[in-house]
Amino acid sequence: MQFSLIDILLVTSIIQALALAAFLLLPENIRTTSNRLLVVTLISFAGGLTEILFYGTGLTLRHPGLAYLGTLLGLLQAGTLYLYAKALMFRDFRLRKEHLVHTLLFWVVAGVLIVEYYQQPSAIKLQILQRRDYPGVLTSPLLAVAIHAVVLGYLYATIRAISRFGAGLRRVFSDLENKQLSWLRSLLLGYFAVWLVSLLYCLSAHIFKRPGEADWVVGFAGVTGFVFVNYLLLNALRQPVIFRGLDAEEAALLEEVAAAASPPPATVANDDQALRQRLQQYMREQRPHLGSNLTVAQLARALAVAPRELSHLLNQGFDQNFFEFISGYRVEEAKARLADRTCTDTILQVMYDAGFNSKSVFNTAFRKSTGMTPSQYRAAHVQSPPVAPLD
Repeated sequence: MQFSLIDILLVTSIIQALALAAFLLLPENIRTTSNRLLVVTLISFAGGLTEILFYGTGLTLRHPGLAYLGTLLGLLQAGTLYLYAKALMFRDFRLRKEHLVHTLLFWVVAGVLIVEYYQQPSAIKLQILQRRDYPGVLTSPLLAVAIHAVVLGYLYATIRAISRFGAGLRRVFSDLENKQLSWLRSLLLGYFAVWLVSLLYCLSAHIFKRPGEADWVVGFAGVTGFVFVNYLLLNALRQPVIFRGLDAEEAALLEEVAAAASPPPATVANDDQALRQRLQQYMREQRPHLGSNLTVAQLARALAVAPRELSHLLNQGFDQNFFEFISGYRVEEAKARLADRTCTDTILQVMYDAGFNSKSVFNTAFRKSTGMTPSQYRAAHVQSPPVAPLD
């Protein structure tokens, strides 16, 4: 049996997924909840790719008993990806019995397949396989659409949870370096698009009675599977190093400031102006923004107020979250240093001294404030002639 380029991509992706799963099963890795969930995700993903490989190479027609096993295994990945994201966000996240609800799709489809396929005679199984025009799905359009709808729903919920988590981080931390899980959000957005294309094909093939050549489905799955596994491989292994998730105290703080959007107590509302003046005075005199790891809790403690009160003031009084508020002071610090003709520090040193930890964050904030890059800003001020004093 000859393998095409797509078959090779599928086999490579399956091996990579299983190899990463095996690596995560090592004793020093498997203790982490996120790694355990990632193992299940990778194995289920490999199962889904195996189903497509067997479909494309015709192995399921030769061995009907193997059909749909990979599909079943693949249905676990939607729920485990959701739980994996939760485990990355919160360090104290633990699996509980109620999380078994996220395997419901697996059990429902397993029941359908047992009745509609596995209990049938071999001749009927072959008829089912020959009639289907989509890998891993029975001829029932209702089942195909239901599976896609549930998976897309899980992906949407996971992407939304990551986005809300990122927004919450901006209310708490002044340094967001590697905390926002943007890599996972990007991966899931791409995966959502893949499943959406798959759903449209199902609708075309089953509901609109326009069955097309399914070879492109195998090719599409081979390419996207290869990209998905390698993107995950590059980022998931770095994740425990760059960000281990919020601890219990930080998670509680995140929940507290999330309530800042609701109306505050009347006493807080009446004291907003006084708190605003105290905050501005403290920022000018103490310059806490120069500390790269400043949090809203630390600043609130210095002002003797609750983090929720400070967060509400920033949202309502300054129309900014904590991250934007502190970044504004840091940009002003950098601007002053870069405009100083006597300052010989590198731009990188100026960035660190101003409180930034990330070049990309610094450059984005600086350009948004000035319309120029830091180097352009320095050049414009250093090369301009000094203003002559008025007589």
